[in-house]
Amino acid sequence: MPLKVVVVGGGIGGLAAAGYLRANHNVTVLERGRLGSASDDDYGLSVVANAFGLLQKAGVSFENLDTVIMTHIWARNHKNEEIRTMHFDTRSRFGGAPSILAKRVKIQSELVRFATSADFPGQPANIIQGARVASVDADNGKVILEDGSVIEGDLIVGADGISSVVRTAIYSDLNTAPAPQTHDLLLFMTKVSIEAVRNDPDLAFLSEPTKQAGLTTCYPPNGPQSKRRMLMYHVSPRELQVLGYTTEKEFRDQFDISKSSIIRNVPTSRVVDEFSADFPESFVNLFKIGQNIDAWRIRDVPPIDRWSRGKAVLIGDAAHAVTPHAGQGCNITIEDAEALGFILRDIETADALPDVLERFVKLRKERAQYVARRSRELGNIQSEDDKSYGPIGQEAFAKTIYSYRGAEAAANESHSSEIAAK
Repeated sequence: MPLKVVVVGGGIGGLAAAGYLRANHNVTVLERGRLGSASDDDYGLSVVANAFGLLQKAGVSFENLDTVIMTHIWARNHKNEEIRTMHFDTRSRFGGAPSILAKRVKIQSELVRFATSADFPGQPANIIQGARVASVDADNGKVILEDGSVIEGDLIVGADGISSVVRTAIYSDLNTAPAPQTHDLLLFMTKVSIEAVRNDPDLAFLSEPTKQAGLTTCYPPNGPQSKRRMLMYHVSPRELQVLGYTTEKEFRDQFDISKSSIIRNVPTSRVVDEFSADFPESFVNLFKIGQNIDAWRIRDVPPIDRWSRGKAVLIGDAAHAVTPHAGQGCNITIEDAEALGFILRDIETADALPDVLERFVKLRKERAQYVARRSRELGNIQSEDDKSYGPIGQEAFAKTIYSYRGAEAAANESHSSEIAAK
């Protein structure tokens, strides 16, 4: 008999989980907001080979994403002089899928199709929008909404982000649940049209995304060891996203008072003043011609030991929110979703869940923590515990992450390693 699965959260992770789980189980997704429309949060994402290969295999459509394929990574210094240019073709280098850049709303829309369309195996998932979760009973598989209604399931999947209600429930028998941590770091973000850079010789390498697309990192005079930097990357054939990392300064109090990780409509002059002394004029000017500038507080979740309890399990940011420096947040979340679908594919009774969820966590935990350490390494915000593992480095990370082929291959590899160790 199929399990009754309740997914809390209709973001990238929740919808991907619904798509993979519906093949064998009955799935309900609880989304606090409304799906399917563009918003201020329609930022760009990189869906790299490790995740995009899984989605392609499942039948997600490249054509529906209005995307560009990553082909390059550029590094520039504060004078816009080339530090290095790296060809980034994961198809040829790692023998797998392409890596793409697209807007979140396009990815989310295609994942809604994955979760609900008759084109995919299994019973379409039921997505309930405007379902604001008040609390979760992890032991008994109950989700209590703010309107007082209760939704029960054999399994509750916590895909509800960095401030997860499900994580709080899983830790409810202890004094406190793990909380997001800050790093005195934020990013300013805006979007600009490709037309805005087409006639600028300093930015000409970004002007033809259908021929070459990717990520540009620009460092200040003290180089890559700084927390401060600027980034630009394509999010469609027509648009660039522009980011500037810096310390929080006066925004720290604003974040704390508002209890939000986003501050909207930051004055352009404030952002230009922040970067103009240490970065190329052409790069900084993109903030002048961009759309509204938002400030995003950089947070992650320290490594947590407990991902599941009773009838509840965590995936994505709820279990292992990472900083954006390695570009892997949504990717390892999609990996989690595919792995959960794989682990649960033959389960016919809720009695088997404790052992199965333990296997899921064992399969995913070490890899997620590896990504988190690399993300902090790239952002120069490592903890002393991070440093005790030693440096990861670009080549080791690329080989480990981009060559991933899914949970079944990972489980077989792990099993082979265990046999060899004996």
